[in-house]
Amino acid sequence: MAIKQHRILLLCKRSSLSLSRRHAPVLKNMPRFKDNHLANRQSQAAVEKVLRNRNIPFDKKHRPDTIDYSRYSIVITVGGDGTFLQAARQAGGKHLLLGVNSDPDWSVGQFCRANARNFHHFLERILAGNAEIKKLYKLALRLTAAGRRLDIECLNDILVCHANPAGMSRYAITINGHSEEHRSSGIWISSAAGSTGAMLSAGGKILPLESRDIQYRPRELYHTRHEKYSLTGGVLASPASILVRSHMPHGKIFVDGSHVKFPFTYNSTALISASSRFVQLVHA
Repeated sequence: MAIKQHRILLLCKRSSLSLSRRHAPVLKNMPRFKDNHLANRQSQAAVEKVLRNRNIPFDKKHRPDTIDYSRYSIVITVGGDGTFLQAARQAGGKHLLLGVNSDPDWSVGQFCRANARNFHHFLERILAGNAEIKKLYKLALRLTAAGRRLDIECLNDILVCHANPAGMSRYAITINGHSEEHRSSGIWISSAAGSTGAMLSAGGKILPLESRDIQYRPRELYHTRHEKYSLTGGVLASPASILVRSHMPHGKIFVDGSHVKFPFTYNSTALISASSRFVQLVHA
């Protein structure tokens, strides 16, 4: 790949210390947050130095800046999985995505295969055209509420639940023509890429990274002697879909974490399926 002929986006995380002016005096006295702030800055500087030493031009942006991804063909994220997932939601099949974990002691970095120390090795593989690339398929969400429709895609997972974490989530779920009314702590739906995160913690299974299947699992499904559930979680082969209808006055849908969220009030519906779109992850 002639990388100099491609436009490169460097998407960087802002640390908690740099983001929170209100809490900065407290965070400065908490060693873990100070260390994370320093590691984040050092990692960004190291990645920029490697690119400049190779005379490779790039545009640097910060999360959550508004970015026109159509201008770029290579996206390098420096942060954790949240930074990578932000890029992945906007990126398409033409983009090559490389995640750099800015603080491996802090971030899980499931999608961040590189770090500040080995970034140059990943860059060399990209330059030589022999990097290992994985296709990660997205989830498609169609949210209909109050007569309005919103279509959004994400890479990792979707959580449908009550807006209050202590509140009971009430919804109807339909899969393959079979419907049930649930009372639970919410329901997770994940892609294969998202199967190693919250889905796994909730009792799901790890799917092959490049699978187009999706997975769902209710959280803490409320059982009584009068209710018998069959839609209690499982893997659905593409192109299966899941329809969730809200029975809540104050429901929420969270997409790829806590930052992207939408109201999910009475009679709103969420249709979730595997997308035909994917991103290209630099895996090794």
